[in-house]
This record gives sequence, C-alpha cells and structure tokens, in this order.
Amino acid sequence: MEEELLPPRMFAAGDEPLGERVNSYHKTKTTRAILAALEPDELEFIRNSTFGKIIAIDDYPPFSGAFGQYVVVRLLKVNKKYEVWFLFAGNPIRMSLREFAIVTGLNCGKIPEPSKKRKNPLKQKLYWNELFGSLKFCSVKTAIEMLKTKVVKTRDERIKFACLAITSSILFPSSHSPRIIPEHVELIRDLNEFLAFPWGRAAYQTLATSLISKDVIALSQASVAIRGYVDAIQLVLIAAIPQLKEEITESVTPIIIQDSESEGESPNEATVSEDDTVMEQERPSAATKYVIIPGHAKTADTECQRHILGVTVIITFIE
Repeated sequence: MEEELLPPRMFAAGDEPLGERVNSYHKTKTTRAILAALEPDELEFIRNSTFGKIIAIDDYPPFSGAFGQYVVVRLLKVNKKYEVWFLFAGNPIRMSLREFAIVTGLNCGKIPEPSKKRKNPLKQKLYWNELFGSLKFCSVKTAIEMLKTKVVKTRDERIKFACLAITSSILFPSSHSPRIIPEHVELIRDLNEFLAFPWGRAAYQTLATSLISKDVIALSQASVAIRGYVDAIQLVLIAAIPQLKEEITESVTPIIIQDSESEGESPNEATVSEDDTVMEQERPSAATKYVIIPGHAKTADTECQRHILGVTVIITFIE
C-alpha cells in the first residue's frame, strides 16, 4: 500500500513519543494461579471451553509493555468505531473484531438483547448470595484461594468460580486487583448460557473503546493504561509478523518479562515498575519459551526487514 494512501497517523513519522510501557491489567501469574487451583478434570473442562485459547499462556510470549507502547503510538486514524489500525514496518495492520476472534478463539457473535421477561425478585434470590454468601465483593485473588483451599467443593461451582475469575482478570480487568464482576455472576447461574455468551465481542469492544479513546496527550505519557485484554494487540501483531515471536531454548538464558504494577486508567495514576526488565532465571526451563524482545522488534520496524502479510492473507494464514 502506498504511503499516501494510508490513513493519517496519530503521530507524524519520527515524532512518536518515546514512552516506557503499556500497562496491562491482565497478569500471567493470576492466570497460572487459577489453573493451578483446579482439579485435572476441571482444568480439562476449562481448556476445552470457549476460554481455552486465552488460558494457553505458554503458547505465546508474555505481554511486553515496552513493545505495546511502541505499537500503540503508531495508531492510524480511522473512522470506524470499533476498528483499530497500527503501522509497522511501513505497512498497516488491522485489529478488528475478526482478527480478535481469530487470535483469541472467543465467540464474537452478536450480544443478545437483555431479557424483557422480569422475574419476581421475591422468588428468585441474587445468585451472588448463593455463590459468595455474605461477601459484599470478592477479589479474584480471594476466589482463587477459595478454589485452592477447597472452600468451594462441588465441581459445578468450582468451574463457575474459575470462569468468573477468567472473565474478571483476563478479559475485563480494570485494575491490578480485579474483583469478580457481579453481572457475570448472575449470568453464570446457567453455566451453558454463560459459556455460550459472546465474550469475544464484549471484550473487544472494551479494549477497542479504551484504546481509541486515547488522545495524543494520553499516548505521550511515559505509561499508558488500557483496559481489557491488552494481550490481543500483541497476538494480532504476532499473527501478522510471526518472526516477532522469538524462541528461547535451554542453551539461551531465559528472559522474563515482568508484569507492570501500575493502577488506574489515567496515565497520571500509573506508577513506574520494572516492566520489561530482562533478568536471568536461576534454573533454565526444559520447556520451550517464547518472548518478544522490544529492541529486535523496533529494529525490524525501522529497517523494514520483516515481510508483512496483507490483512486478507493474514486471515487465511492463521484460520
């Protein structure tokens, strides 16, 4: 695509802010804790559910806040409400609902209209009270602990707790201490209905709305906080440019991308952390690990050394 045919950039070429990171509220360690708290058959159920792909965290590099910041300041201005375009290596890369569906495996169908059929509140108690008793709120951390210590005993309820922890901490986190979302609790009264819900569309709208709402001032901050499943941005870039995902073997010192610890949607509320710090791990892991090294990605972008697939080809290639 010719440069003059591209939509206008958010920042002129060469004037992109040299920020530090995008703050992701989704923490890999939280996802690992959810999975570790489950029994083998419960874990198998979750892996085979609509959430299977987003909990397969070892299949992809951990989210890099530095790479995320590098990408989001290369936004293109488009007029479509829920469509985001990034410029990388001189080529546009689209992140729309379709790409989000492909990289997450989530149901991105139409969100059903709220039921007009009202139930008698005197006859039907809030499902929150059935699951969480007298708790006014429940953090994801508390829910995981209840699974781990077997406070929640039945298989059905344990799966429900895990699903609620997943939606609250992976798809719709709004802080680094996410809480179980009450609206999701009422929906999970019927587990099949909960799993059939188009979580992909709802999650994408949350992510796209938060990202598109950022103006030049917000994107110029050292730290940019974005709500929702921010990892999807990186997954879309990897699908378009597979070379960004670098393999780390036993012969190479493992690299850990540490989680950011900032709070709040506003960049002014964000605190500086050791995000994207490269550290040596005490013991090499036998399993193959993947990572995005921001410096390598920036070099690839600057020198245009990577072959970028067109959007149509991307879809065909990874479906």
